[in-house]
Amino acid sequence: MMDSRRAARRVSAALVVLALAIRLVTAAGLDRRVAAQVGAALRSPDFAGFLFYLETGQALPLPELPAAEETLQAEAGPAETPEASTAAPAAPLPRQDAAEPEAERLQFTEADAEAITVGGACTYSVDKLALLQQESVLDFDQEGPTVLIVHTHTSEAYTQEAGWEYPENEMARTQDTDFSVVRVGRELAETLESHGISVLHDESFNDYPSYSGAYDRTLGKIQQWVEQYPSIQMVIDLHRDAAADTDGTPVRHAVTLDGEETAQLMLVVGTDQGGLSHPNWRDNLSWALKLQAVLERMYPGLCRNLDLRTERFNQHMTPGSLLVEVGSSGNTLREALAAARDLGEGLAALIAGT
Repeated sequence: MMDSRRAARRVSAALVVLALAIRLVTAAGLDRRVAAQVGAALRSPDFAGFLFYLETGQALPLPELPAAEETLQAEAGPAETPEASTAAPAAPLPRQDAAEPEAERLQFTEADAEAITVGGACTYSVDKLALLQQESVLDFDQEGPTVLIVHTHTSEAYTQEAGWEYPENEMARTQDTDFSVVRVGRELAETLESHGISVLHDESFNDYPSYSGAYDRTLGKIQQWVEQYPSIQMVIDLHRDAAADTDGTPVRHAVTLDGEETAQLMLVVGTDQGGLSHPNWRDNLSWALKLQAVLERMYPGLCRNLDLRTERFNQHMTPGSLLVEVGSSGNTLREALAAARDLGEGLAALIAGT
């Protein structure tokens, strides 16, 4: 009889202690979440063991957990009983959408400047490093086409090879655009578009039936396109060079890249030294130097010396205008197409990095 009374007093004392604890929690103004955790403690195995000890004086044996489960429980900390929690659910974390990493901003160094040789008939002095590090004035984040490809000498073609024959109207010239520089322009446009760059490709003839006045005809078309699409940032006039040895053999400009024979590129930049208005030609040169530096990093040997000229070549229309010679009359169309793909990849990398 005495033992049962003693046990009852012990249980009553424990309940009084717990009641006081709950009152203290409430008086302290702790939130419902803490109160819920106290309520959860009342139903926990530890509390049951405590009451068992008060009543019997013996410890309540707990079930053994597997070693791995014990480790997980120790790392996770005390679990909250779902039905005991009355707190509002935590706000969801912001959704992290999968996105392509942004391209690293390109930096140009003295080594980039030294790797580029500027040739041509223009006698203006240029600071290559300063122009490389000059902030680009081009903005390719536009609605509408941002690159316009034209062909002043539209009928320029390449050395024929088996399976790539075409009808010539002159030596290495054709009206079949599947075998002329127009085909090279299509390859460039497709490469740029694969990187999400909007391209307008004008395939119309400017050098036929009359070769004379081709640049004036091209200028008129560039003006029309720029007026229609103010989004255009860059005009690429795509050509192929022409030269011959003393015996008349066409000169071939090529390099082997990743085992593929590839026509070399020559970037041509115009100025105002010839007398035509072109006050911002250094912006064009800055962009051309950046492109050549990127191409040199990606495809060493792809570019010939940059050609700085006294002529304007219609490059006053945009600060990103550029004339590009893709190979020469001694190259094959297959080699020129390989160069166009590399040019597109390099230009896409430059646009992304600036």
